[in-house]
Amino acid sequence: MVALKAELLLLALLILLPATFQSSFAVSVAALAMIYSTLSLSWYFMERRAGWVSLSHSIPFGLAAYCLAINPFLILLSVVASLLIFLGLSRLGRENFPFATFFTAVIFWYLSHYIVVEKNGEMVGGEEGFGFTSIGLLNSYLLASLLLTLTVFFLMAVKRSALGLKIEAVRDDEVAARAVGIDVLKIRAVSFLISVILATLAGVCYLLYFGHASPEIFSMEVALLPYIAALIAGKRLISPVVGSYVVVVVSRAFSGVLPEAHLLLYAAVLILSPKLSRWWNAQSD
Repeated sequence: MVALKAELLLLALLILLPATFQSSFAVSVAALAMIYSTLSLSWYFMERRAGWVSLSHSIPFGLAAYCLAINPFLILLSVVASLLIFLGLSRLGRENFPFATFFTAVIFWYLSHYIVVEKNGEMVGGEEGFGFTSIGLLNSYLLASLLLTLTVFFLMAVKRSALGLKIEAVRDDEVAARAVGIDVLKIRAVSFLISVILATLAGVCYLLYFGHASPEIFSMEVALLPYIAALIAGKRLISPVVGSYVVVVVSRAFSGVLPEAHLLLYAAVLILSPKLSRWWNAQSD
C-alpha cells in the first residue's frame, strides 16, 4: 500500500511539476513524455500482465495517427488491424513473438513511406506524411495528462478484477488455465485488445499534439521505446512512465548539441540489458 501511494505521488509530480515552471519548453516535453508513457503502459500491460513481449507497439500507435489524419472513421479499422496482427503473430509462440513483431514493425515503417491518398484533388502522404489540425500545446498537455492518469487507474482496476486474474492465469500456465475452464484464446484476445486500444489512444493524442503524422511514427525508435523505458526504470506500474520521461528528457535536453542523444541512450540500455534485467528481477523478488 505504501509503495502504491509512492507511485501515485510520483505520477502526480511528473504530471503537474512541469506546469509550475511556466515554460512552454517544459510543458511541451512533459506532453510528449506523457503520450509516450501511455504507449509504454500499453506495452507494459501486454508484457507484464499477458506475458507477450511486443516490439511493434509502433503499429497501433502509428496506424491510429495515420487513420485519424486520413479519415477519422478509419480509427476502428486501425484497432481491428492491429489486434489481428498481434493475434496472428501470437500463433508463432511466445519465444518467437518478439522477433516476429519487430520484423513486422520494420515492414510497416518501410511501407509507411509509400502510403499516398488523394485529398482535395491532390496526392498527399509519402515521406512527408499527413497533416491534421493541432489542438495546441496547452490542450495537448491537458489531454495527455488526463489520458495517462486514466490509463494508470484503469490498469490498476484491471489487475484487481476477475479479468485480470484470468489474464495472469493464462500468462502463467495456459494448460492449467484451460483445465479450470478459462477460454485461453478469448482472454488472449481481450488482453491484446486492451493493449491495442491504449496504444491507439496514445497515437490519437500524438496527432492532436503535433498536427502531423509521418513515417517517423513507425520508426524503430518508437517501436523500441516502451522496451527501453521498462529496462531503465524497472518492473512496477510507474516504471514505463519514468523510463519514458527519461528518454524524452534526454532527447530534448541534448537536441541542440547532440540530436541523436536518445539513440546513444538506447544503445547503452540495450548493451546493459542483461545486467539491468537481473537487477530489476532481484529488486522485485
